[in-house]
Amino acid sequence: MKRISAFLLALLVCFGALAAGTYPVHPQTCLLDSPLGIEKPSFGWQLSSGARGAGQTAWEVEVASSEQKLRAGKADVWKSGKTLSDRQFGILPEGAAFQSAATYWWRVRIWDENGKRSAWTAPACFTMGIQDDGWQAEWITVEWDSCRRMPYLRKEFSLKPGFVKATAYVCGIGAADLFVNGGYADETRILDPAQTNYEQYALYTSLDITSKLKAGANCIGVMLFDGWYNQGTVFADFSYGKPMLRAEVVVEYRSGRTEVIGTDTSWTWKEGPVVASNIYSGETYDARCRIEGWSAPGLEDASWKACVKASKGVPPQMRSQVMPPMRLKESILAKKMWKTSKGKWIFDFGTNNTADIRLTAALPAGTMVTIRTGEEVYEDRDSVDFRSTGISVVPVQTDVFIAGGTGVETWMPRGTYHGFRYAEVTCSDPAVEPSQDWLQAVQVHTDLPVRGHFSCSEEQINRLHEMALRTVSGNIVGVPVDCPTREKCGWLGDSHAYIKMAMDNYDMTNFLYKYLEDIRSTSAREEKNTLHHLLKNIIFYYQDKAPGIPYMIAPGKRLCGVASPDWGTAVVQLPWHLYLYDGDVHALETYYESMAQWTDYITAASVGHLVYTGLGDWDPPYGVHKIATPVELTSSAFHYYDLCIMEQAAAVLGKTADRERYAAERKAVKEAFIAKFYNPVAKTFGTQTGDAMALDLGLCPEGAEKDVAIGISKHMVVQRRFFDTGIFGIGRIGSALSRNGQAELAYSTFMKKGKYSFAWMWDKYDATTLWEVLPVCDGNREETSGCSHCHPMQAGFDIYFYEDLAGIRPLAEAPGFKKVLLEPLWTVALEQAEASIDTRYGTVSSNWKKDGKTIEWNIAVPAGTSASVALPKGMEAIVDGGSVASSFTLEKETADKAYYLFPSGEYRITLN
Repeated sequence: MKRISAFLLALLVCFGALAAGTYPVHPQTCLLDSPLGIEKPSFGWQLSSGARGAGQTAWEVEVASSEQKLRAGKADVWKSGKTLSDRQFGILPEGAAFQSAATYWWRVRIWDENGKRSAWTAPACFTMGIQDDGWQAEWITVEWDSCRRMPYLRKEFSLKPGFVKATAYVCGIGAADLFVNGGYADETRILDPAQTNYEQYALYTSLDITSKLKAGANCIGVMLFDGWYNQGTVFADFSYGKPMLRAEVVVEYRSGRTEVIGTDTSWTWKEGPVVASNIYSGETYDARCRIEGWSAPGLEDASWKACVKASKGVPPQMRSQVMPPMRLKESILAKKMWKTSKGKWIFDFGTNNTADIRLTAALPAGTMVTIRTGEEVYEDRDSVDFRSTGISVVPVQTDVFIAGGTGVETWMPRGTYHGFRYAEVTCSDPAVEPSQDWLQAVQVHTDLPVRGHFSCSEEQINRLHEMALRTVSGNIVGVPVDCPTREKCGWLGDSHAYIKMAMDNYDMTNFLYKYLEDIRSTSAREEKNTLHHLLKNIIFYYQDKAPGIPYMIAPGKRLCGVASPDWGTAVVQLPWHLYLYDGDVHALETYYESMAQWTDYITAASVGHLVYTGLGDWDPPYGVHKIATPVELTSSAFHYYDLCIMEQAAAVLGKTADRERYAAERKAVKEAFIAKFYNPVAKTFGTQTGDAMALDLGLCPEGAEKDVAIGISKHMVVQRRFFDTGIFGIGRIGSALSRNGQAELAYSTFMKKGKYSFAWMWDKYDATTLWEVLPVCDGNREETSGCSHCHPMQAGFDIYFYEDLAGIRPLAEAPGFKKVLLEPLWTVALEQAEASIDTRYGTVSSNWKKDGKTIEWNIAVPAGTSASVALPKGMEAIVDGGSVASSFTLEKETADKAYYLFPSGEYRITLN
């Protein structure tokens, strides 16, 4: 074997290829790799180590204005010095000064559990955004009185040789596509930037366009769309004004010189091919109006007009869009196509999707292709059923393409998106017959990194998991919306109903911070005599709203009244779950005052410590008119949960007086709750959701937990041995049963087939996403036909798969999976389950499989963390061939389990 030279070996160790011991890896800024447009940088990293029990005792970070300076040890921007701490993320460069639109480089080294210092990481970089007073570009727009279609905007400019980086900072509102030298800057980005409360601020996006520019002549082009900014036709006139643009390209030269090309009145515009575009109803595109080479240098067309300065509706503030953009994702070809009795063609894509239609066809000039999309077809399959997409309040989702006659043309609307499985195609020329490859459904959603993975030996469970993921991802579209069709609104109650499963499956952090700002900015207004919800969205009252109290929806102009107690709890729950699942104390620091204001507001509105207003356990199997659980039970339970969170948050932040105040009120609410709702004879809170919430949130009388779980089983017998829960119960009932002696019942209910089962959704109705009212039986068909067929508020049950079947749970005592609870609730029937979650510290995993009377369980605990591992009593536990008791610390015991502390590392546990 060839020997590695000492020099090469040193290099490999330095860069981590053969590093020994514990060392930092995967350095990130604001939880992103080499990000652009950062407003306030924060640093983080993971640890790599081949040793068990590896950790970090100290760290040191250096930041420099160039890579060369950093490598030379000249950190001219910030030096932390050696800092004694095991913290691995959320590191703020306190006191450092960063310049607008400048690029910086940083690195980190750590001291391990034995005090040994690692090598520096390879330099990582980030580019700052543009500070409020740093914009050189102006807001520009077009002469809308003479503009009949959505406009092209363009600017030619020249660059000298020697540039090394070019960053485009773009805010086109409603939405904008950026072109550079004749092509898209990034064709996968769509509906960029995300929706905000434009009267307060707008987001801008940052793109690296270095490779698309050249020395000499260049051209920047922008296509504007109405997006959410100029949505004035559906529900009501919710327009903020006409679309406008602010953009600048910052070019950095090798010499250190910087050049800026910004929007001003030297830009020119002309009508483009987009005839009309609405975020709800669709887009019309006339390919005959395309202008070849419009975004390339050298265009000669004297008919282009000068842009004008925008004056009306200009957002007073600009903020960087740090969260991932919306992107075009997987393209799906139609699985079937057929002709109806009316001469229309129906394309079936096999699954319900949040997507746009991409059309590819060769048609004579002027041929009009009309595409209408929906989630179902009628039973005779002769027409698309548009009822679930909201035809009572919005138009049918309709896109129209008018061919240019230039051969094979490809088009896809870019100012809208739809929810659909079926597309109905009508051609203005009856002689033209489409082929099945004409259309593709191109999935569209915010490009959240996938964080979690789950699978098991039962296909029905895997199918439910897949449905939940498809439903949730399709409704993460710059805002966590309720559905991709009828409303597309960020309802607060929907978001907290599935927040835990979302945090396990996706990296939600930057996205949730954006949404929390949406809520905070929406809440800021004071309003006199405005709508409040009294009961179940059918009885209302009018009262003043103080600044800071949220509405039902954020962001946007459609607010639907002041938040009810069971919807507004999101302002408390979302920051808490950022802390619990990501270990992000900054979330509590940032939103504590909002959380406290909401909790105190509900306390003041309570009567005898109970809350009597709200919408209730929304959309059980028979719809909102058949909610079994009293509104006052669910609203009071959420108030108790808010108080629990505030007590813990106050403790984390050192607010002793607040902690004591919230603890006292929490105890009073629990006493009142039990006195009001608990039946001590039947040992139940009256409904499945009532019992599940009491168990999940700690509202049961002490020692009655298993009896209450049995109460759920008795309710299920009455309800055909299936769940009868709305969105507040469905996300809790699996875990509530499993953790209180009814694991077999929980599993068998998820596995049930026939009427009154999850399987009925696909066996009878061919559902591929979760409907607003789940079609789990025939008796609710009339209710479900007009409801959305893609509603993430029903997806909360997915947390049961991660936390109970695979057994991975975060612990509030060590949030962010700094310490993880590993406790699978093995059932008789399930043979195997596995899950992993990419935490801020690394990947934690749990993978178990039965082999006869033996369970083989493999776990992985990332470096820098530990695990509390639950082992059943009555079974022999062997870890890597040795006795668990002789190698690991016993933390606690219950009647049937022993919990041992496992340091970081990978382990094979055999249970006999």
